[in-house]
Amino acid sequence: MKPTLTLFKIRPLIAMVLACAAFAFAAGEKERMIQRAPQIVAMKSSGVIGEKADGYLGIIKAGADQSVVNAENADRKAVYAEIAKSSGASPTSVARRRALQIIEQASPGDWLQAADGSWYQKK
Repeated sequence: MKPTLTLFKIRPLIAMVLACAAFAFAAGEKERMIQRAPQIVAMKSSGVIGEKADGYLGIIKAGADQSVVNAENADRKAVYAEIAKSSGASPTSVARRRALQIIEQASPGDWLQAADGSWYQKK
């Protein structure tokens, strides 16, 4: 019985270590995303990028900084994968759920991608 009791004491510690590791992983992405936010807002305001239906940024017309879009999408992908891992969902379903939230929170004038792939401005 003693080993079982020890196992029960260790499990919460293991869970806490894993949770802290996941938080630390996501913290790096979050910090980079916060630093990029002004550039992304500026590109959205100028109409060169928009939010795609799959939870990622898309380039609508010339003038977008491809490296910023790529970096943001890479961090979003990592965050979606981490959420999927902890929730048991697929990264794709996490990304699509996030896309719905982004669309709901988008500002008037933001470019959004419809499910059929067409682009429209939020009114």
